[in-house]
Amino acid sequence: MANMTAENGTLDSLDRRILTILQGQGRIPNKQLAEEVGLSPPAVLERVRKLEERGIIERYVALVDHKRIGLGTVALVAVSLNLHQKNSIENFHAFIKGCENVLECYHIAGVEDYILKVYTHDIDDYEHFLLNELTRTKGIDKVKTMFVLSTLKRETAMPLDQAGEDDGRPPAASGKRKD
Repeated sequence: MANMTAENGTLDSLDRRILTILQGQGRIPNKQLAEEVGLSPPAVLERVRKLEERGIIERYVALVDHKRIGLGTVALVAVSLNLHQKNSIENFHAFIKGCENVLECYHIAGVEDYILKVYTHDIDDYEHFLLNELTRTKGIDKVKTMFVLSTLKRETAMPLDQAGEDDGRPPAASGKRKD
């Protein structure tokens, strides 16, 4: 029997093949997935279940064309907080979690504190979001907006050729301390 999914964060070649297929065809029937990777349907189902349990597969989604649903304006927004205290940070996090227009938010190192990816109908809609929602959030010092003119690349599939493989070597350092 082939190597099962390693518990230490590495993936064997079958797991990587399964993930590659699922990233491109999330609704592929289990029987077809099994045929494509050369395993029985129960064995593939068990591998997928383990990938889900380990959090490697987070969830299954449908990718929606934002322009076709009327959200044609995309902005990348750099946000700086005025105070880096627990209350300011928690207040900002609560705002972000409740804001439907913000699809991505990254806490970053550098001059700014956060980068947001914001989808709106148009510039007027973004201005309303900026003036009536974002800048009214306590703790925000500065906001810098950059509008996306066009998208050259937009991928959702993770590059699995760079993922760790279970080849008998110890996994690469994760940056986490082992106490």
